Amino acid sequence: MKINYSKSVFLLSTFFLFMIVSNIPAIAQSTQKEPELSIAGFRLGEDEEKTKAILQSYSPRYDNESGQPKYFFYNGYGNEVMSLTGYSKERPFLIVSIEVFSVGESYQKKHYQMKDKNSFMSESGFFIGMRPSVTSLLFAIPNMTGPKEVIKKKGAPDADEKEKKARTLSYKLNEVEQLENQEAKLNGINFGSYTAEYRFVKNKLRRLTIAVNTNVPATPTL
Repeated sequence: MKINYSKSVFLLSTFFLFMIVSNIPAIAQSTQKEPELSIAGFRLGEDEEKTKAILQSYSPRYDNESGQPKYFFYNGYGNEVMSLTGYSKERPFLIVSIEVFSVGESYQKKHYQMKDKNSFMSESGFFIGMRPSVTSLLFAIPNMTGPKEVIKKKGAPDADEKEKKARTLSYKLNEVEQLENQEAKLNGINFGSYTAEYRFVKNKLRRLTIAVNTNVPATPTL
């Protein structure tokens, strides 16, 4: 019996291609379940003693509406700002929100500066603006975080909003296992749902926000 090897190879290749394509949604769905929890070494729901060791030397500002403490830092170049939001005035070192955004020379607000951090990079390697790299220096290929990089690592977003040259990818999870494991150690605080937002301008990441949606504690009356 004569075997047509060319036909067999073609059918086998088609089968493997079909299996790969059919599993793409499943792969995207699995990666979407891994939330971004850390930026520049600060982590949502982190052990308060670890955060206190870093932040206790700095004075927070207080949000006018919620009364929650907020810490602001410039990066080493002074062209990015990172804000850290604490749970309450009584528990300022329990971080419930982290935001990083780019600023220009006209930005007037003054913050503390972390000169040892040129970029406030997230745990997934996402960063604001552009960074020098071997590839960018040798081949003039921009080294930056774009929408494709975020979707590749985080999966399909829950919302994808486009407006002129801007684009915002949003992710939301109702439960985060990594935070639920710490909940018992944090006096029963319910972190609620988790959200992450990536805002791009001309396909370059300009603002990154990650947060857990907690009930804002009531301000005690004197």
